[in-house]
Amino acid sequence: MKSYKKQMDLNSYLLEEDFDDFCRKAYEKIQIACDVFGIINDEDYYSFKERCRNHLETEYLNSIDKTIH
Repeated sequence: MKSYKKQMDLNSYLLEEDFDDFCRKAYEKIQIACDVFGIINDEDYYSFKERCRNHLETEYLNSIDKTIH
């Protein structure tokens, strides 16, 4: 039972790390677009992630679903 829990903890950690990478890439895309258009975006990554969490989770889950099929 302990090894199952360790595996689940590891899977949860890896999933959270993958989600964080997904969010960071989304934030970087926005920063690049702002730079291209000369827009000053003073929102930091953590504020962006918190503000857009529901949308990011939906997009992330959809991206996982696409890779499975």
